[in-house]
Amino acid sequence: MRTLSVKDLTFAISMGAVGNALAAITIAPTIVSQVALDFSSLPVLIAGIFGGPVVGALAGFVAGILPSAFFGFIGGQLGILGFGTSVGKAISGLVVGVLVRAVKPSRSRTILLVPIVLLSFVPEAVWIYALFMIFVPLLLPNQAFLSAFVIPILAKAWFEMAVMSVFTTAIAGHNGFRVFLDHYLQTTAIRKLHSS
Repeated sequence: MRTLSVKDLTFAISMGAVGNALAAITIAPTIVSQVALDFSSLPVLIAGIFGGPVVGALAGFVAGILPSAFFGFIGGQLGILGFGTSVGKAISGLVVGVLVRAVKPSRSRTILLVPIVLLSFVPEAVWIYALFMIFVPLLLPNQAFLSAFVIPILAKAWFEMAVMSVFTTAIAGHNGFRVFLDHYLQTTAIRKLHSS
């Protein structure tokens, strides 16, 4: 396994920062109880698709910082368990990178990114379910009522992933975007999309 280059590291952190910016503009205006739209995973998916699993996981962990703080302490009641958001986004970034490497969608088959992105959310969905159904009642017994939010949170998250899967498919097929990213990534994932 190769080590991350400075370019890859910078790209991952930059995508994580963009994820936090997206969280800032999508969470606060849309929150109802403990549920809010959160499109901070979009740059995580881009990082995983074009940079690979490690870049995607790092971008996911960084992109989850603001949502973690928000759902943990600022607007939510999860406390330290709010940082499970960073873990979940890191899982999705890792899995989407692994799936892209395994399936190898080509420039002419970017439509394959729709099921890849949706499948990459399955482990994060399991993590969210475990967080709310196991860890919240166990570690925050006074907040056990939060477990009731797991279904609306997962339904909202699947909607977000469906929207983001279509967007990533469109952007992956855009030659200008791929050329732009080629300047920022050392990894070969983007070159594979170029050559196919």
